[in-house]
Amino acid sequence: MSTPQAWPDITDKEALRAWMAARRDDATTPPPRTMAEFRERQLRKLGDALGDGMESVEQDRRPILRFSLDGEAVPGHQVEVGVLGNWLQALQSAVNFVAYALDEMSPRREAGPIPNRIQGATRLLSGPVFASSYGMVLEGSAAPAQEELPGTGSDQLLDRAINRILDIADQAGSSAEAEEAVLDAALPLGRRAMSHLAELSGVLASSGTSVTFTWESKATGRRFSRLTNANAEHCRKALKSAHLEDSRDRLRGTLVGGSKLRGFIELELSDGRFVVIRTEKNDVTELLAAHTGRRVIVHVHVLTARSPGGREHRSYLLLELGGDPSFPIS
Repeated sequence: MSTPQAWPDITDKEALRAWMAARRDDATTPPPRTMAEFRERQLRKLGDALGDGMESVEQDRRPILRFSLDGEAVPGHQVEVGVLGNWLQALQSAVNFVAYALDEMSPRREAGPIPNRIQGATRLLSGPVFASSYGMVLEGSAAPAQEELPGTGSDQLLDRAINRILDIADQAGSSAEAEEAVLDAALPLGRRAMSHLAELSGVLASSGTSVTFTWESKATGRRFSRLTNANAEHCRKALKSAHLEDSRDRLRGTLVGGSKLRGFIELELSDGRFVVIRTEKNDVTELLAAHTGRRVIVHVHVLTARSPGGREHRSYLLLELGGDPSFPIS
C-alpha cells in the first residue's frame, strides 16, 4: 500500500498546484498490463530523460537525432574514439544508402556513387554532447527542400531513411524470429543498403555497445528506439549470413490493387497467393487505371535472401507489365 503524500502548505499556491497535479497523475495512470506496454513506457521515460534541458523540435527547426551509447566501450561518460568514429561513419553511410534505396527519383543501382542531392539531403551534422553514458545530438542538414523533387527535402527523405533504420532496429529485438523479421524489413532496400546496415549493427555487436535513439522531425514528431548489443548481433548475423540471389521471373495473375504512396502494386496469382511488387510511385495510378481486375503478365526482378535457417525472403521489382493475351478483354 502506497504511503499517503503529505499535505502541502495551502498558503503556497505553487506547491499546492504541484501536489494536485501529482495526485491526478497517480490516479489516472494505470500500471502496464503487458510487456509491450511496459517496454513502451520505459522507452518513453528514457527518451524524456535524454531530452531533459533540450527543446523539442519546432516546425521551423532541423530534424534531430539523439543517440546514447552505453556498454563495454563506454566507461563512465567517455567512449573509445575508435568506436565513436566507426559508429558515426557507419551511421551516416547507412542513412545515405537507405535513403538512396527509398528515393523514388533514383534508379536502383548496385554500383556507383550516391547522387549529390541525396547526400546533401541526408547529411548529419554533429551537435552538442548531453548527459548520459555517452550522448550526442546530430542535426539534419540545412539543405532546402526541393518541391519539384518529391522526397528529397531534408525533412522528408532523411525522415524516411531514419524511420526505416529504426524499424529494422525494432525488428532485431522483436522475438525469437528476430533474424527473419530483420531480413523481411531490410530486403526491399537491396544489397548495398543491407551491407551498410550490417556494418552499422556490427560496430555495436563487436564492441559490446548498445544504443538508444530519439528521433524528432516535423513528419514523425518524436520516436524512441533501442538496439542492445545482443539485438545488434541478431541484426548483423541476419544481414551478413543471408545468401542473396538475383533473378528475373515472369508472373501471371490478376492486378488487384496497389499504393501510390508506398510505391507498389499487388498481384493475385492463380494459386491464391498475393505478391507485392515495387514500382515507381508515379506509375502506380496509370497501371491501376488500365489493369485493375484484369489478367496481366508481369516481368519482375527478384532479389531472394535465404537465411541460415533455410527460409526464403523475396523482394519483387517491376520491369514490365502488360495484358495477358490468354484472357482477352471482353
